[in-house]
Amino acid sequence: RYQYYLQVKKDVLDGRLLSSLEQGIRLAGLAVQADFGDYNQFESHDFLREYVLFPMEWTQDEAVLEDLTQKVAQEHRTHSGITAAEAELMYINEVERLDGFGQEIFPVKDNHGNDIHLGIFFMGIFIKNRIGRTTVIYRWNDIGNIAHNKSSIVLELINKEENVLFHT
Repeated sequence: RYQYYLQVKKDVLDGRLLSSLEQGIRLAGLAVQADFGDYNQFESHDFLREYVLFPMEWTQDEAVLEDLTQKVAQEHRTHSGITAAEAELMYINEVERLDGFGQEIFPVKDNHGNDIHLGIFFMGIFIKNRIGRTTVIYRWNDIGNIAHNKSSIVLELINKEENVLFHT
């Protein structure tokens, strides 16, 4: 479970899983509890400034980073008494509720040349437009075959007797 915790934490910090500001603060507080223990063990939370708490795109402004770090310290205080293993499990459970968890998304072009995203998840394959809104879901039961060559992906659908083409 510890390795899984490290992987999902890396996915959050690398920006592969997106979270709201509130979710990010909650996750960072749990990560600090899991990695460092109780709040009252430290005279100062200055060490948090050196610890990577958020995705890199969040931490461009120093004043914003300082404010977020203070909020993480407050969040960390609320988790006092929770063991590292419990904090890791709480972190994992929180991450599993994030939008996009369990999905892999790839940039492709549709047959009209428009930039879209092709995603894979437990129910099948989905298409998201440029603004991130899911437009179509092809369920695994409806897909007869998936073919790939150097520059294209073809979904062969069972019931509609049609193929859907994407360019990589």
